[in-house]
Amino acid sequence: MTADIPDAGAGPDAGPDVGAGPGETRATLVYIYGPPASGKLTIAERLSELTGMPLFHNHLTVNALRPVFAFGSPPFVEASRKVRQAVFDVAAGAGISLIFTNNSAWSGPDPRARFEDAAESYRRIMESHGGRTVFVRLTASASALEERVANESRRAHDKLLDVVRLRELLAELDPSPLHPDDLTLDTGQLGPEESARAIMAVLDRTERKLP
Repeated sequence: MTADIPDAGAGPDAGPDVGAGPGETRATLVYIYGPPASGKLTIAERLSELTGMPLFHNHLTVNALRPVFAFGSPPFVEASRKVRQAVFDVAAGAGISLIFTNNSAWSGPDPRARFEDAAESYRRIMESHGGRTVFVRLTASASALEERVANESRRAHDKLLDVVRLRELLAELDPSPLHPDDLTLDTGQLGPEESARAIMAVLDRTERKLP
């Protein structure tokens, strides 16, 4: 799916109407994924500003669990997934739409399979409450990622800053989309504003297709 950027004059109320009918609200999960330094959080923050949808980015769970569990350890992975699933389950049940970001360059055994399984579990949770998930894949050239990864702004959320480690993760990354119809945005070509508005256009189109 190619980016379709709506009119730049769209305002904060241009986000999706998630109403599902009388007495019922359909929640939307915007799942933004991509390698480190691809612009996930920056775009998600702008999308949140434009739509009013709350942002539940992956660093919230990662940084909350690090004092208790060793990063990347089995207990850490289990706790992280359970926390995220609980948030999605309660939000969807309450009809609350939200934005989530996730790094697609996982490490450890069978990283792609585990990444796919986690994403599918979140989609099923939303679907179980009558909600939907809109997947957005971010890409950028390796040189662009390397240029961004050491940016000082990334320290605020304790993000990856090591170019060598980034190269190791990219060497193992399966860059293909999770689904053929995922929205793909090249953040080497599109800025945060354009990317956020491209996502809004997809939200609007998919909302109009819902019964």
